[in-house]
Amino acid sequence: MKSVRVFFTKKGDLRFISHLDMNRFFTRVLRKSGLPIWYTEGFNPHPYIAFALPLSLGFESDFEILDFKLTDDNFPTEKVKEALEKVLPCGITVKKVAEPVLKVGKIAFAGYDIIFEGSDIAKKFFEFINAPTVNITKKTKKGELKELEVSSKITNKRCSENIVSVVLTAGNDNINPANIVENFAESAMEEISVRYLRTRVYDEQKQEFK
Repeated sequence: MKSVRVFFTKKGDLRFISHLDMNRFFTRVLRKSGLPIWYTEGFNPHPYIAFALPLSLGFESDFEILDFKLTDDNFPTEKVKEALEKVLPCGITVKKVAEPVLKVGKIAFAGYDIIFEGSDIAKKFFEFINAPTVNITKKTKKGELKELEVSSKITNKRCSENIVSVVLTAGNDNINPANIVENFAESAMEEISVRYLRTRVYDEQKQEFK
């Protein structure tokens, strides 16, 4: 059995597809691809697939990660890319296929471009995240609201025209950029139109996840 990791983009209208629907979508894609996919055992066999750091609804991404397994240990990874490209729709592009190097639990950071409608609001947001303290409200898994101070979790900050780029903690200590923008909008008392693009996923040393 061979483990495979696919790095792909998710762009355009596909940003409105939920994580659950992406699971269903890729299950169908793998079945159509003709690849020697390993299926789970039991009453209802299905392709085993796992996404690393599922993407929030409405976000685009240059760096999505999908893991699955092949029954053929010698099946070339370049053939996997070719097979997937034949059945994937516009909006999803396979960037690379490789055998996994790190476990998903080693994900520690993610990079984002936060794209505002204008440069003025982008500059105000940049000032907001560069303040000595940055407080946000985050919903816990139990549905409770929790106040967090996250200035130390926002790094590699850059502002260029209407785009603010940041690297945020991810994985077990995940910070969603939308939470930060929402709290900024409340403090600024402004309605904000914004788009989100995940640019990279990193390990604990801030090296690109492999």
